[in-house]
Amino acid sequence: MKRWIFLLVLLTLVCAYSPQARSEVFMDYDFSAGIVWQIGGFEVYDIMQRGEVVGEARIDYSGLTMLDQDAVRVEWTQSWTHDEDETTQIESDVKMLQSDLKALMATYTRISGDQEWRFEGNYTGENLIFGAYYPGDATREEAMLSRGGRFCDTDILPFLLRNIPFADGNFITLTTVDVKSHSFITPIASIMGSEIVETANTQYDCWVVTVSLGSEGFTAFYSKTDTHFLVKVRYSDRELVLNHHS
Repeated sequence: MKRWIFLLVLLTLVCAYSPQARSEVFMDYDFSAGIVWQIGGFEVYDIMQRGEVVGEARIDYSGLTMLDQDAVRVEWTQSWTHDEDETTQIESDVKMLQSDLKALMATYTRISGDQEWRFEGNYTGENLIFGAYYPGDATREEAMLSRGGRFCDTDILPFLLRNIPFADGNFITLTTVDVKSHSFITPIASIMGSEIVETANTQYDCWVVTVSLGSEGFTAFYSKTDTHFLVKVRYSDRELVLNHHS
């Protein structure tokens, strides 16, 4: 009996002083450590389904000035073929402050076959203004939310997370606004460990991050280099794997 008590105490001490115990919790992370993106840079991805390349994605980072402050523009496009040769194209265009990645403006367009959905968000005033166009309806639907403070954009979350503090076991939350649903979401990102990821051209030692978005989510793999490239992201219906970057 004493031996079991001793082993239990020993296990507790090992857990207490393990690397996992040194993990940190970052609530409503504010990106105060700065960004690792290369302004003027880009990354190109293969879109995969069932192990086959079905399309391509690209993200571009550029600089601009908004509200008399340095800002970043992220343009994110995806295009892939699926379901009896139907093509889906998604375009996200987000402008945010460079200092804390607060979203200022966003557009999201999804084209599937001959149908197009378009969503717009302007967050530069006292209220958040949303607009939406739906297939077969020329009328612009509008909505408004009254909320201050700092929030990021949901659609480019896999790239926002390039800028978090990476360490095994770290736990990060932040506030994001979803331009499609006109609502706020609190993603939860957990750094689960490491994994070697093979791409078409090379391999990367990566951090593995699971991200919860309410009933949805994704798993992302970030290189352990200083720039923390998004090497792979796994959604429920597809994977994106880095092909090359600037």
